[in-house]
Amino acid sequence: MTSSLAPQMRQARDRDAYSADAFDQWLSERGLAWQMLERGEYGFSLEQAQICFLYQDPVRWCRAYLTEPDTGEPYSFWPYQETSVRSWRQDVIHQDGAEVGKTREITALILWGQCTSMGLTTQNPSMLVAAPQQTHLDEIIMAIEAHVGVAEGASGGPALLREFWLKPKKHPHYLMRFKGPMCTKNQTGVVYFRPAGHDGEAFRGVHVSDMGLFDEAAKVKSKVCWSEFHRALKPGCTRRYYSVPDGDNATEFYRMTQEAVPELAEGKEGLRLFHWPKTLMPAPFWSAERDRHFVRLYGSRTAPGYIRNVLGEHGQQENPVWPWESLLANIHDLPDYRAIKLTADPATQTMNVEVYGIDLQQVDGRKHGQERHLADMGIDLAPFESADTRRDAVRKLLRDYIMPPGTGVFWAGADLGYAKDPTEIFLHQQIGDQLRDVVRVHAKGVSYDVQCDLIYCLDELLDFTPGWGVDFGNAGTAVVQMLQKLDDYARGHYEDRLIGFQFASALDAVDEAGDPLTEADPKTGAEKTVRLPAKELATNLMTARLQRYGYAWAYDTEVVNHHSNHTAREGARHRIFSKNDDHTIDARRVALLRKVFDDQVGGQSVFATGVFKRSA
Repeated sequence: MTSSLAPQMRQARDRDAYSADAFDQWLSERGLAWQMLERGEYGFSLEQAQICFLYQDPVRWCRAYLTEPDTGEPYSFWPYQETSVRSWRQDVIHQDGAEVGKTREITALILWGQCTSMGLTTQNPSMLVAAPQQTHLDEIIMAIEAHVGVAEGASGGPALLREFWLKPKKHPHYLMRFKGPMCTKNQTGVVYFRPAGHDGEAFRGVHVSDMGLFDEAAKVKSKVCWSEFHRALKPGCTRRYYSVPDGDNATEFYRMTQEAVPELAEGKEGLRLFHWPKTLMPAPFWSAERDRHFVRLYGSRTAPGYIRNVLGEHGQQENPVWPWESLLANIHDLPDYRAIKLTADPATQTMNVEVYGIDLQQVDGRKHGQERHLADMGIDLAPFESADTRRDAVRKLLRDYIMPPGTGVFWAGADLGYAKDPTEIFLHQQIGDQLRDVVRVHAKGVSYDVQCDLIYCLDELLDFTPGWGVDFGNAGTAVVQMLQKLDDYARGHYEDRLIGFQFASALDAVDEAGDPLTEADPKTGAEKTVRLPAKELATNLMTARLQRYGYAWAYDTEVVNHHSNHTAREGARHRIFSKNDDHTIDARRVALLRKVFDDQVGGQSVFATGVFKRSA
């Protein structure tokens, strides 16, 4: 405890932070009576109990001992903030609008936790404060220094806070030190401030026992940053994540917000979700005029900036290729859909296999995909590496989990990779005008031979009826040439059924009916067929199909996120599409191009191999 308790109690009463009724309830919950406290029958005084009452509640403590640096008024929280501040024993994630009080909460919890030894529960409290960049951390650091009165140009802060403050270590990263009331003789409380950077290296060597706080968490995209952050938290250390969503639905922050539970009771396992839109704020921070201001600023109430910064909803990234609503309208319950993920690990000679289906659910009135795992195992890699056993190994793997959907018209697309880039294969069944998801194969680290057999054995299940489109990159070129030239794949007749598309090559633009798209020649005025890069044309065709509900996609969360996060910017002549997580998208693109140009193969030169004659 501090040396003099009476001044602390006077300040708490002056600031209305102390309530006799609340103190009586606090005593009752602990089986104590103030009369016995006054008589010293518990071994500590009434005044000491009152200080414990203040120290154990961060909301009361902040009002009693923190001061607003700008106004000099006692520190206070808005009502919607108090529950979150008092949930310091829980793991918490904040999905909020902009400037609703996240930094204030982080600042207050750090000062309360260090100056009270986590409400008199920990001897030498340790915390880690993380953010994507140092500039994000600087705002928190400067706010704490302002409260303590050690900021540059400050004349001195409250005596209580200065009593706990010790000189910080500022290089190479900022380290605050506090001598809290329960710190042992030669120990202090510590607060590490570390930027995540691109790989989380700054988290290495940090080990904290009480609280890890991550600000601007939505902006951390690298999974290794998250693993390094979590590795720094000892067992029992609580986690708190704060951010305005940025529309990227493929991040760890997004995943955690989807799993978090609003109003999760203390003691229950899991993350507690807090969602603070600006509309919770009192006037003048939120009003009809402020609403009009943000509508003018962002363009509309449906604009991504308004949805994220005002409402605190995920929404979509800026400049999405496909609106979320159009994607969602094409998602159906497909219980027979199968996703097969293969990862070769030469170091352990293991092929890791994950297989799942998707159950479509409704969560809070919205569609949600729940993976139904059918396999998650490691099998021997050797059969996949031998020419004598490879095809049988691939064939068995596919047939164990894929039920052929019977006769029909099928279209398949493949974006092939090898080292860093994964292979993605999509198989669609055409039912009427609708293209329905049947199988997705994701493979990483597998050889070109295995990729050939994946295509061949999947094709074999459907009696070699699908039309195949392939993204004709480096890996695609190698695999297509092997399929078309080698006798092992002759049964597939891939010289007739498989087309390789180069996305940068210009094609005559047609709609799905094969009708050309024309425009007036600026020089002659005569109508001429529009020429578009293959990727632009494929994207336009996908957009038209989505708008007429021409797909039936499973809610494979990973795939849906790839499509919803896909963005484009305007180039000199055509759109420039983002390359992040576009492999599933490119596989769908080439499948649709293969369908559209099915009757024109041998007419328009839509493929890029150039050495084989093709006829439809």
